[in-house]
Amino acid sequence: MTIKISLPPAEPRKPFGQPSPPTAVQETIRFTSVLETHYRDDLEGLMFFNPQQKKTLAGINRSIKDFGVPSVTVDAERLRITVEGLSDAQALYALKEKDGSVELIGVIVFVRLDPENLVLLHIAVREDYSRGGEHGEEMLVGRLVGELRAIARRIRGVRHVILKYSGGLMIPVDPAV
Repeated sequence: MTIKISLPPAEPRKPFGQPSPPTAVQETIRFTSVLETHYRDDLEGLMFFNPQQKKTLAGINRSIKDFGVPSVTVDAERLRITVEGLSDAQALYALKEKDGSVELIGVIVFVRLDPENLVLLHIAVREDYSRGGEHGEEMLVGRLVGELRAIARRIRGVRHVILKYSGGLMIPVDPAV
């Protein structure tokens, strides 16, 4: 007895790291240094209750030991991440825009340590935008680090971005280096 099974042709897979093809509903990821206060719960969830924290706990603890504990504050009707031992910590937020709504999906906290170095103190992305998440192909962590390098290129004298979570890995700002 012979059984014939007919399967539909397999859909081609997109290469890893490539953004999803556009659909009828267009999603956009944008980066900003300004975040309105109604995102406070989302920001605190990303920074302090993120299920991904356990994967980078050593780096988080190293950053806290070296620079201080981060906290979310309100300054001039905007959210700000402050670090207890630093007066000039800055943040960059990743927002997903879709169908007129805007969601917070990631954040980095950084500081200019000295004239030549920006230090990435903390990074957090929503679980569905992490490497193994539903939107992992967006490579949000890499894009946030890339945005920080772009910021560093615009600051006179900055030569490196230092990643605290990666044991102090120094990334050259100049792509030719």
